Amino acid sequence: MSPIFKALVVTERKQKTPLTLADYEEPTLSEGDLLLENVAAAQNPVDAKQLDNDFGIPSIPWVLGGDVAGTVYKVGPGVTKFAVGDRVISFLERKTARHSGYQTYSIAAESRTVKLPEKYSFEAGSTIPLAYITAAAGIADVFGIDLPSPKNPNVPSYAGEPFLVWGGSGSVGAYAVQLAHSLGFTVISTASPANHEYVKSLGAKYVFDYRDADVVSKIRQAAGPNLSKVYDSVSENGSVQASVQSITSPTGGKVAIILGLPTPDPSTSNVKVVATGARKAQEVPAVGEASYWYLAELLNKGTFIPNKVKVIPKGLLGVNEGFDLQRQHKISGEKLVYRIADTPF
Repeated sequence: MSPIFKALVVTERKQKTPLTLADYEEPTLSEGDLLLENVAAAQNPVDAKQLDNDFGIPSIPWVLGGDVAGTVYKVGPGVTKFAVGDRVISFLERKTARHSGYQTYSIAAESRTVKLPEKYSFEAGSTIPLAYITAAAGIADVFGIDLPSPKNPNVPSYAGEPFLVWGGSGSVGAYAVQLAHSLGFTVISTASPANHEYVKSLGAKYVFDYRDADVVSKIRQAAGPNLSKVYDSVSENGSVQASVQSITSPTGGKVAIILGLPTPDPSTSNVKVVATGARKAQEVPAVGEASYWYLAELLNKGTFIPNKVKVIPKGLLGVNEGFDLQRQHKISGEKLVYRIADTPF
């Protein structure tokens, strides 16, 4: 069967009408490029925000989406780590429409792509790239933590040191919990009571209800006198201030947040609030290299737990429904995923 090159396209700024499918030509690959045949694409909050607020869309028509899972269809010049047919996941660069996710085939950078073991479904795999990189790059950059890498496979253990993840059941928070646990930290987290056991299954030793009026005092008691590292995966609705108050170390500490720094700056004399995100994997090459390498290691061990998946019907055309669910604040504790084969071409 001949390949079908179809994309879900944005055809106008702040488009209010449903996104529709359009044909495109098979793209030419540059040095270090892969052409992926997408099996599943996952939705991230930024996707709908880009459409509604008109940012990150340099030209029209455009294609949204950055998280995909599928197989390698072709390899470009200089590619050495992948072969045609490999099962992979990738965090796409989104620098052109062809480097984006809501389409049948996408250009992926070899450096931002990881093999997906057979244990993991494509749907589950598609939930990983952006959220994982946001967590990993942020943790490494803000706290100066060395993730294992080819150049440094044996990093220090943080056994016994407390680490707080505010919002452990969300997409980014769930990966932050697993990362901190894998590095030896004693992980403390927050979540709604319905998600406490789930967050504990990810590696948290203590989980508290973020709506509890005494949540900060309970965190401080569980942490003891040495909590200096907090990763706030919520970064709004008072979570930043609560994260700052949770620090117990007499020498202070840092709070990593994934949204822009609030005004006024909630930092104190000895607690620094630092805005971070997936961009750090690009800005600091060593952080990016280690983040992707460590992800491959975690997946190969088979113990890494992807986000919970909710498959939306109609494949790529289902993205319109997914965006509406986000606008209505009806997504909680799961990642929306679209199977390309479900698209009525």
